[in-house]
Amino acid sequence: MSRRHSRIECSSTWFLVLAAAAAICLQGRTTSAQLFLQPAYPVATRPASPTGTTVSDLTPGDEDGQISADADLTLELLAPDAPSNAPVTVPRASSELTAARLAVAASAPDDDEAEQAAEDDDNDQLADDAAEDGSATSPTPVELTPELEALREKIRGVLGAYYPRHQNARDNNAWEIMHAIVAYGVDTQIFKNGPGGEKVNAMGWLCYNYPCAGYRMLLQHNGKLEARRGVGVQGHHGQFLAILAQSRLKPDYPMYVGGKDFTIADLIEFEKQNCFAGEELTFKLIALMHYLDSDATWTSRDGQPWSIQRLIREELAQPIRGAACGGTHRLMGFSYAVNKRIKRGEPVSGEFRRAQIFMDDYHRYTFGLQNRDGSFSTEWFERKGANPDIDRRIKTSGHILEWMAFSVPDETLRQPKMVQAVDYVASLLAKHNRRTWEIGPLGHALHGLVIYDERVFKPHDPPASQTIVEADGDSDAAIEARRDVESTR
Repeated sequence: MSRRHSRIECSSTWFLVLAAAAAICLQGRTTSAQLFLQPAYPVATRPASPTGTTVSDLTPGDEDGQISADADLTLELLAPDAPSNAPVTVPRASSELTAARLAVAASAPDDDEAEQAAEDDDNDQLADDAAEDGSATSPTPVELTPELEALREKIRGVLGAYYPRHQNARDNNAWEIMHAIVAYGVDTQIFKNGPGGEKVNAMGWLCYNYPCAGYRMLLQHNGKLEARRGVGVQGHHGQFLAILAQSRLKPDYPMYVGGKDFTIADLIEFEKQNCFAGEELTFKLIALMHYLDSDATWTSRDGQPWSIQRLIREELAQPIRGAACGGTHRLMGFSYAVNKRIKRGEPVSGEFRRAQIFMDDYHRYTFGLQNRDGSFSTEWFERKGANPDIDRRIKTSGHILEWMAFSVPDETLRQPKMVQAVDYVASLLAKHNRRTWEIGPLGHALHGLVIYDERVFKPHDPPASQTIVEADGDSDAAIEARRDVESTR
């Protein structure tokens, strides 16, 4: 694999809702014990149109790739366990073990009977693991230790403290607002004008192409929808669509640009048409894996044939070291693709299998670089590092935690090294909760905590906290925010 470096602006994506305790109190269904256990921040999301039409979803991995109103949002296990005490081996093409394994995975045709039998065995095991993880079924959650209970309170305290710090459309650009959505999801609100002004739904504001710090991210060209990349807008091709995908918005979600009505489906088509070999395809992989069939094929505007497997192959040919945000987004792309493939009940073969092997190796490698205080290396995946600068630490540990919390097996989430990593990030944000952090790193660090809370702690919440928003719909505040967006049109 090439070791050329690229400097790419860092970014990425995911979710939120209303404080569950407040919602339950309004419904008159809470007890003092339930109230104590409610998260102090939104714990479930239900996307809604800026026009006020509720977006109906289905479970992640279902054929249309959306989430349902009663779906269990627990993230699914992606790969076999990565032991925390595994030796450090650099997972790159020059690593003989990794290179050999990738070569074997790619060499035989997908319809080879022996290979298929082995892959079926792997898939059976993954299905069993997914069931244990709670994403395929809803087993009784593993009892929380006192240490984990304390960590739950710390995480929810942090998420509750940072949530009210809304950005505003006058001073914050689209790239910055997208990073608020990365942390808290489709119900993220921003101030319509300056700080303290009227609140509007952040996702609706962006989809209706209202200006953010003077920048408009979308444009109409020859009657078709396009997305700008650059300063003040999305930092990567496909980034906004990837955030829409991770927020589980359906393809018919409305967009309004240049006086013309569009939908997310138009943005999907734009990103498909603009796939080019040798470019960063990380966010396109996340977005198109979500919205398209796993085996979909299409032709780009330069006449080249493309598929999800080709996107993975192109990304595997690119380096982790030197990629955007240390390579964490590229790893997230592989994880997202393999996750969706498994959830759809499809064989993890070909490029999907290569990506899975690559992730397994990087899980072990990442734990091998971890510092004694629980932080991940401040040198990303280059080598061990413990730079004392807290901005550097929240940037590196936050990004790496986000990917690890999303991708490691369920049992790994409770292992000491992972618990220590989560506690480190939560403690750093709690200790410096009045600090003005960089917007991008903060969004990804908070997202890492959100994911961990969803996977480890949400199954232990009283039933009301998991169903109140999904059953009763959107809050008055969220509905009013979308009305503001629509009335401005």
